[in-house]
Amino acid sequence: MLQRITLAGLVAMMAISTDLYLPAIPQLVDALDATISQGQLTLSIFLLGFAIGQLFYGSLSDRYGRKPILYLGLATYIIATLACSIAQNIDTLIVARFIQGLGGASGPVLARAIVSDSYSRRDAVRVMAAIAGAMALVPAIGPVFGSWLLYIFTWRSHFVLLLILALVTLIAVTRLQESCKTIGQSPLKLSQVFSQFSLCLGNRNFVGYALCGGATYGAMFCYISTTSFIMIELLGVKPEYFGYTFMGIVFGYVTGATISSRMVNRWGTIRVLTLGQLIGLGAAALLSVLAWFNVYQLIPILFTFFLVFMSGGLCLSIGQMGAIGELPQDAGKASSVFGFLQITLAAVLGYLVGLFYNDTLIPTAVGVAMAALLSATGYLIIRSGHEANDKVIKQAEVSP
Repeated sequence: MLQRITLAGLVAMMAISTDLYLPAIPQLVDALDATISQGQLTLSIFLLGFAIGQLFYGSLSDRYGRKPILYLGLATYIIATLACSIAQNIDTLIVARFIQGLGGASGPVLARAIVSDSYSRRDAVRVMAAIAGAMALVPAIGPVFGSWLLYIFTWRSHFVLLLILALVTLIAVTRLQESCKTIGQSPLKLSQVFSQFSLCLGNRNFVGYALCGGATYGAMFCYISTTSFIMIELLGVKPEYFGYTFMGIVFGYVTGATISSRMVNRWGTIRVLTLGQLIGLGAAALLSVLAWFNVYQLIPILFTFFLVFMSGGLCLSIGQMGAIGELPQDAGKASSVFGFLQITLAAVLGYLVGLFYNDTLIPTAVGVAMAALLSATGYLIIRSGHEANDKVIKQAEVSP
């Protein structure tokens, strides 16, 4: 039980590090005399550090063991979080957030590795599914808790709480057993880290799944990166109630993920992806209309972003597993590259939306539309790949 709780905490590091302090971004912008784009950058730069970090932790832990590399990552995260909590200017906060992302990337990467080491394939899937199910609550309740922290304290309290949680996780990690069976055996070569890109990007279907799944996450992050400004400043939602609006939208993702998991065996991946694409494109179009006609009403905007997140729930897991399934002999590399592309795309889109934010819905709507079109491009690549495979199979069946 302790092991699973610890692993759940490691998996949740990215979600809690981004979602908890969403309500505080406008306040820290004012407190540090920063711009809105700089405030949003504290989100995107964390994701960028997270994306880069996860490319290396797997290889390092294969060589030196899971626990030593976890200690390294968590120690980096803790030091960076302390720096965030006492930052006196926005530049210091941005640098600290990048380092925090580098350290935090160790959590989910090595949690997956420990599960793979410790369980059979069937049991590993079951354990990770249970952990993922529990972690679905984090993005829903994180902003709610963060809203009340902000109501009682200041934006610095969010980083103090992250620091406490990281210290508790570090103590829990000391109770884990070392699970790596390849310590000292696997050669460590930097070239291996970069060669995985050519391997994965050379596969047409991998690129399609990466675009389809990764871009839907990018659409969600366009909202995440500006939600505090849209809800609190544009729509006048009180900071202490902000988290409840985010919770409602997150249930869009939960709804989509539930439909995907229940219907994929009955409908097949292409039909589920088709549904996800139609909802995503429809949501992007609806958001564009709301932005163009300056419709700043809470219910229509919440409903639209509910659909954006629902599309993500339908497409993201299929995109991830489809991409990894294209390279079954190199599943670890495929997982790392997919994660890097997904998070980097989200970070770039989120930064651009924040950079051009102008107290309207237009920048967010443009970002969501771009993400929806990228996802649709990936979907078309997947469809063409499946149709080509079906054609080859039919030709083989009729050949003498």
